[in-house]
Amino acid sequence: MKLNRRHFLATSAAGIGALAMPGVLRAQQGETVRIGLITTLSGPGQLYGNYIKDGCEIAVERLNAAGGVNGAKIELVVRDDKNSPEGAVTAFRELTGNGIKLFAQGTFTANLLGTLPLLEEADVTMVMVGASALALTHEAFNPRAFRLGFSSPMCFGGYGNLMAQKHPEIEKWAMLRSDVTALADITNAFSNGLKAGTEKAGRKVEVLDPVLVPYGGADFRNQISNIIGSGAPGLFNVLQGADAISYYKQARTFSLDEKFKVLCDSANEFAIAKAMGANTPASLWSWTGWYPAANKDNAVSDEVHKAYIKLRGDEYPNWYIGVSHDSILTIANAVAKAGSLDAAKLVPTIEAETPQGALGKIHFRKEDHAFAGDLTYIRFGRDDKNANGWSVFETAQLPGAEFLERATPGSKLN
Repeated sequence: MKLNRRHFLATSAAGIGALAMPGVLRAQQGETVRIGLITTLSGPGQLYGNYIKDGCEIAVERLNAAGGVNGAKIELVVRDDKNSPEGAVTAFRELTGNGIKLFAQGTFTANLLGTLPLLEEADVTMVMVGASALALTHEAFNPRAFRLGFSSPMCFGGYGNLMAQKHPEIEKWAMLRSDVTALADITNAFSNGLKAGTEKAGRKVEVLDPVLVPYGGADFRNQISNIIGSGAPGLFNVLQGADAISYYKQARTFSLDEKFKVLCDSANEFAIAKAMGANTPASLWSWTGWYPAANKDNAVSDEVHKAYIKLRGDEYPNWYIGVSHDSILTIANAVAKAGSLDAAKLVPTIEAETPQGALGKIHFRKEDHAFAGDLTYIRFGRDDKNANGWSVFETAQLPGAEFLERATPGSKLN
């Protein structure tokens, strides 16, 4: 994939065009700034890991096309965490053993919790890609790590609030999720946002306890029967990756989209439509961290979108593309501004900088390094008139900062 450097500079490099790097850093690094990427490239989570890898590689290509870090090329060194904390730690130790001090890692919480305690001894600065679990910026907070993702209260609290506004007629909701403890943050946040939104409007809503399914399971028929039997007209699903695709394919045989008035998916968005085509549910809401069509007047977003289409021939990139792109951009911008690879200099630089990314201005709350950005939701579904078999019907955006939970770095949020 080749980008036109002049066009890139003219349209998208205003925020990163001044990637000045002092001579001392160039002397340390030679002509390369190495960034380690640890993500899931095998097992059920590889769907997300592949998106993250694509987004990071697009960022590196774009930055290098614009001159890198003042002439020094950025090299991305990718490792598979093998969908486990042990795999993530092994990859981290290998890369730090080779002198790498800059990391992007994501997206699964358990794997990040394996590497976060190791950052200090290796003098590593990390951007956590797309992760949402509360523990990462609360009880497991590490001052060397920044979360470029959306916390559960932020994106799913906003999600519940939006559904309360959009569907005041629904007074009972069911929920379905994998039996992964970290995902409880998501169902809790959606429930809290839904209740807050309905109470604000002077109404009440009943939210049922989640029906749990085994992570990595293959047969969801019993759980689908249970949620249909709940009598709730609204359903929020928190299965992820390959599990979610299997679930929606099996749910089709139950005519699930005819049993519920509103179907909400947590964050699988276009992965569902791409896998199911003309068999996509008739109407399905999903949160997304990045949807180019909703980002008006953002030249970086447009350029990343075009680069992804050129790379994959896919008009509808997963939101991880934008988030992972901006993770690499955050690191590169900080290295350029700080003139150092040392965390002591990079951390305050990232806290202070607001480079323009695909998601908009990238900024983190200083207290706990939580990312705050606008929230985007999309409604899509089956469309016989579209050659893809599905279309996007509607988008909605909310100010994310209004839903960001209070900062308690080092302590669990109560």
